[in-house]
Amino acid sequence: MSVSGQRICRLAEAAAEADEPEAALRALTELRAELEQFERQQVARALTAGRSFSVIARALGVSRQAVNRRFKDLARSRRASEVAPSPEVRLAVEYAGVEAAALGAGGIQPAHVVIGNLRGGDRRGAAALAAAGVELASCRRAAPTGGGDDIGVRALLAEAVWTARRAHRDRVEIEDVLRAALAGEYPSVEAMLCGTGVAPQQVLKALAAMPALDADCLEA
Repeated sequence: MSVSGQRICRLAEAAAEADEPEAALRALTELRAELEQFERQQVARALTAGRSFSVIARALGVSRQAVNRRFKDLARSRRASEVAPSPEVRLAVEYAGVEAAALGAGGIQPAHVVIGNLRGGDRRGAAALAAAGVELASCRRAAPTGGGDDIGVRALLAEAVWTARRAHRDRVEIEDVLRAALAGEYPSVEAMLCGTGVAPQQVLKALAAMPALDADCLEA
């Protein structure tokens, strides 16, 4: 289960079991915010799997225009020759910015992208990190909290493009970003994983063991 899924279950239980109505309402407020994030993750997952805005709109019970307004940033159009990031990669980078800001870092570093990947809950990258024993809370504690700029992330994403091209893909997937991050060229990633007690090779081994995903299968 994804990080958001786990948090949703805990908050729903807390709201249901609260002794005081104020406590239940606070839990419900947090739950609504987490549900919005979970919805965004599932839309990114659906778009990555090739679902159209129309299909997503039907599942949500809203208009296609409403879905396009809310989530168009996850699925920007690309030029024919461009190897563009998947919607799940866009979401991971978005979360990386949120995490870096929360930690007081001067800019997004590759380690924050790994945290964003874990928070996004995709079925290969985040699943491999979890299988290797990498937890969101421990990553946050071990992540860089000062200095830095976005140069390392640009290099990371450029490397992910080459990783995708070597695999004969026309789109950068989460797996490509994670493999690039674990290649040993980004000290912030190595330091963070060292702080969690997990070696990069453990994550790569877990990633290699992940079953291939069927693009037409979007299990809950």
